[in-house]
Amino acid sequence: MTITRRALIIFLSRITAFLGIAAFFWWPHIDWLLVGIFFFMTSVCVFTIDLRKNTLIVLIGMLGGLCIEGWGTQTNLWHYYTKERPPLWIIPAWATAALTVDALARMTARQVLRWISPRIFTILAWIVFGFFVLLMGWFVRPFFWYPTTIAAFGVVLFVVLSVWRGTCDRRIAVLIFLLGTALGWFLELWGTTRHCWIYYTRQTPPLFAVLAHGLASVAFWRTHLIADEVIRRFFPRYRGHWSHAFADEPPSAHTPR
Repeated sequence: MTITRRALIIFLSRITAFLGIAAFFWWPHIDWLLVGIFFFMTSVCVFTIDLRKNTLIVLIGMLGGLCIEGWGTQTNLWHYYTKERPPLWIIPAWATAALTVDALARMTARQVLRWISPRIFTILAWIVFGFFVLLMGWFVRPFFWYPTTIAAFGVVLFVVLSVWRGTCDRRIAVLIFLLGTALGWFLELWGTTRHCWIYYTRQTPPLFAVLAHGLASVAFWRTHLIADEVIRRFFPRYRGHWSHAFADEPPSAHTPR
């Protein structure tokens, strides 16, 4: 265990102790959903983090989150109670979510890929990503002709087409999408029911917002893969994202037995 990880575990233990004391004295006023989300994401990040390997996904998550929040708040797809467009505190939250989803995918990928046929992943890729494109087109239709909306839709199409064409591992793409969606449901449920942010539809939360977390997670992953190729041009020994190991293995290594 590295010193950095040991320090993070100590920090998590202190936060847990503080929350325990707060819950004892103020349990009727504790937001248990927020506590659960915070504890889960922090635990996943603390016990799996490796700063040498995770720095890039954190940076991509922050930059991607800034672009997403800037698009959504500037076009009034959603707004925050602070009226900021966007608030700065939400940007690190995107980095934490990106790191959490990436860690969950890394921990579950080998078992999932071993027991589920690649054909099922291919079918799911066409269904879930196709459905998301249609849902996004419907959800953003009042704001579709904003330049930032057109740009966002173009990025989504690029990611989806790259998955459909097989230029990236469909299995990992579907897994990350599903994990990002699952985490996104809890995040959106908390944010919209507590009126921290509100969508123009007033739904708590809208289905699009939940699935968008899955698509954003896949977009961050694809950006990481592209960045890996650029970095390898200058540093040939650079290993890159953990999912490269699955792409290099023969298909028989993941077929159900």
